[in-house]
Amino acid sequence: MEYYNFLCIDIIGSSIEVDTQLNNIEDLLKKIKDFLSTANEGELQTSFTGDGAIIWFRKDSILPLQMALKIHEKFPQCTEEQSFGLKIGIARDKAAEIESAKSILGIPVWGKGPTFARRLCDLCDDGHILLDENAYKYFIKNYGKITHDQFGFNIVDGRFFQDLGEFFVKHRKPVHVYNYCNTKKGKGLFSFGNMDIPRDKRGLIDRIDINSDLVVPFDLFLESEALSLKKKIDNGEEIVLLDESITNLYHALFEDATQYDSTNLLLPSKFQEYQLRTSYLNCQANMIRRSRHEDFKSVRIMVLDKLLILKDWQNSKTRDLSTDFFRWHKEWGVTLLQIDPDRSLEIVRMLEDRLPTFYLKSTQMGFWKEKYVMQFENFGTSENNNSDKRNRIWISDSNAQYYKNSELFLQELLSSKELWEIQFEDKVGVDFVKWDHRY
Repeated sequence: MEYYNFLCIDIIGSSIEVDTQLNNIEDLLKKIKDFLSTANEGELQTSFTGDGAIIWFRKDSILPLQMALKIHEKFPQCTEEQSFGLKIGIARDKAAEIESAKSILGIPVWGKGPTFARRLCDLCDDGHILLDENAYKYFIKNYGKITHDQFGFNIVDGRFFQDLGEFFVKHRKPVHVYNYCNTKKGKGLFSFGNMDIPRDKRGLIDRIDINSDLVVPFDLFLESEALSLKKKIDNGEEIVLLDESITNLYHALFEDATQYDSTNLLLPSKFQEYQLRTSYLNCQANMIRRSRHEDFKSVRIMVLDKLLILKDWQNSKTRDLSTDFFRWHKEWGVTLLQIDPDRSLEIVRMLEDRLPTFYLKSTQMGFWKEKYVMQFENFGTSENNNSDKRNRIWISDSNAQYYKNSELFLQELLSSKELWEIQFEDKVGVDFVKWDHRY
């Protein structure tokens, strides 16, 4: 196997607005063909994918970077006039010529090179030009001091590259990523690329196994804040996360869970609205699907007045969301329970009187048996009506006092005689039946 360069390019949203993007795709492909016509046919091979292309550069050259620049020069990504976004991934790695690979990739070559070029392209947001470490080092080493006549400036100047560190792509494969961009126009310079760090679409945090050490993903995900974050977690201090980060965190936590119980202070419709933004229930469903435990159990305790839950379903404006919420629990076998908020508060007060060390940050929590607990503030709500949905959370592992206190609280809730099971039928609606405590 030999080292080759590969470039993958896609138009963002081409499959959503096909008619609108058809002209854009044609313009892009024409520009690619015009550029490639200047190269020797033996130097490259191209496969057009409908909304982009993957190109195999058979001889070492700076052509991949030149092509990326030419495309961004023709279709600048930072102007309002530009009606479509582009994603470009460039990778250099080993690959072998295998004619049968042509039916899969469109080019007769197989290996890490074309695979990583595609993964980098998937990782891109609108306007990104992303390179793997091999491609970056190759260009810097061989062309780093050459001013290119075609553009009038050194296109491999180090100032155009951002070292983004490792991202985890499909099948947990780490790729060291470099971002190629320039947003400052100058003499002989034009804008290209995207300065922002790409959002890891598979979720960096959910590609990492979490066992006993909960802070490991945070070390990687928030490098500069790692030590501070460890101290906060160890001390039970609050952490503020955006909804998107919460989703990634839940992906990771549910991945290794075998039992999950929770308490909830949100109305069913509000909870479902939160789920639509974060895929929170989808994460739990994946955990249930993966579990091989025949006696798998999970409960969600609604700490709400019965009348409020009924009105939420009866209200025509919230019925659909409320119905979706109840259906999910019924379909996935998650027992949905209800307890009056006053009774929940009585349990907290009782435990505080009985145990000097008992204290909860919040009675709204997610509890992974024998692993960790998360206590929430502002779960599923918008803080100060800000468009950024933020959650204050406290995370504790099974050795921490907050975990033990949360376990005690849940045990008392589940043993309460004032606990009701919420049953739901589409044509009948919501009903409350005394729980038989089978759990």
